[in-house]
Amino acid sequence: MTKKLVLNKKISIILVPEAPYNFDANFHKSSHFPSSDNVWEKGRYWITMIWKSKKLGLIFENTGTVDEPKIKVNIYFQKELSKDYIDSLIPEIRWRFNFDQDISEFCKRFKNDNILGPIIKKWRGMKPIAANSLYETLIIYLVLQNATVRRSVQMLENLFDRFGGKVKFDGRILSTFWQPKDMAKSTEQELKDLKVGYRAKFFTKITEQFVNKKINEFTLRKTPKEIIKKEMLKLYGIGPASIEYLLFDDFYFLDSLETIPPWEQKIMSRIIFNEKLIPVKEILEFFKKRYTGWEKLAFHYIWEDIFWKRKHQHIEWLEKEIRL
Repeated sequence: MTKKLVLNKKISIILVPEAPYNFDANFHKSSHFPSSDNVWEKGRYWITMIWKSKKLGLIFENTGTVDEPKIKVNIYFQKELSKDYIDSLIPEIRWRFNFDQDISEFCKRFKNDNILGPIIKKWRGMKPIAANSLYETLIIYLVLQNATVRRSVQMLENLFDRFGGKVKFDGRILSTFWQPKDMAKSTEQELKDLKVGYRAKFFTKITEQFVNKKINEFTLRKTPKEIIKKEMLKLYGIGPASIEYLLFDDFYFLDSLETIPPWEQKIMSRIIFNEKLIPVKEILEFFKKRYTGWEKLAFHYIWEDIFWKRKHQHIEWLEKEIRL
């Protein structure tokens, strides 16, 4: 039976992100696969979090605008939290949800671009968002490797049930991740029994690296991009494509666009060139020349926009690519 923790104590704080900040475009990425540790509704977002060994439930509420952003954060917990604990938690929340990065120059510079302009008009203030710890993000990347969305969801749910459990707060029951030390107690075979296939070895090795403090997420956040790339290559089972996602989604480098996986290549070929398949080199050159210094953020705007459209209309060619 899955463990369930009831979080029945609450405190609320108000946080002000750097403008522009688009609440819904940041807290909900339409291209991401669904997982049971978070829920988004327009203007509200629920997520579980582990901070300094304590399991928390967070609710973010939009109480501002894109140009004057203000977010109410309700923090649910089981046992009283000290002032020092809260003081350490707030900067982590600000980092994970990218409250402090200024993208106003990007929005101004490309507002009249014939491709990006209409998208910026809709999603101005959209940024990369980490949401999870580096360890948790790596777990997500591993379940996404060589798998359909349905299979990825199944694997992550099996891991949640075995290592994380559930928490109840605000009338909702959500899954939680786990600390590396919790998974480190399991053998590779026990992980394979959770139907994760070859990834069992990757989970075991990466978890060991975190338990043994081979990777320090907080140090890396203050580190130049090239050093981060070298450190990430030390992670077992993580290749160049995953590292590029990490540089953008976890460390907020907005220019990191050096690889484009095949299905992204197909989709971008359609959106930008109206062709079935354009060489990766040509797509990269397009972004580097047109959106110099902001290549990955420009890619992100175009990418998320087509998936937001998909929520409201059927796009036949896109559905075919997603099924692949």
